[in-house]
Amino acid sequence: MRRVFFALASVVLTLGPAHVRAQAHPNFSGLWKQNMAKSSETSLLSYANRIEQNGETITVTTITGGSRGESSYDRTYVIGKESQSADKEGDQFTSLVKWEGRALIFLTTEKERTGTIETREVWTLSADGKTLTKVRTSHGPRGDMERRYVLEKSPE
Repeated sequence: MRRVFFALASVVLTLGPAHVRAQAHPNFSGLWKQNMAKSSETSLLSYANRIEQNGETITVTTITGGSRGESSYDRTYVIGKESQSADKEGDQFTSLVKWEGRALIFLTTEKERTGTIETREVWTLSADGKTLTKVRTSHGPRGDMERRYVLEKSPE
């Protein structure tokens, strides 16, 4: 009986740390520039995210370039905590960010004059840490949509 216990304990101690490492959450910090050729169609000329991830707080600065020039905005999320915000048009947003394994999930409900839009955005990081893929699915008054965005890590 003692041998079985020690053999079982040895297996648990050996597999335990590997299991913990396998479940570690990736850090998305960095400057990420969208590869427009590998992403879903967009009317933008450029798109980038500067991401700062500290513990359960993640701040995303979005920088877009289009025919009217460049603009940027910041959003800060606390992973596991619901947040609410509004945009300049008066649309109301409720967001929840959570982990599902190694993927970071953004669940957003947008209430606008014409109805409600439900969005799920899944962030995954490539094994080498150089590619951030975002898959955004939404459902609302204009129908269902899925978009894929491929962003590549840039030197700061």
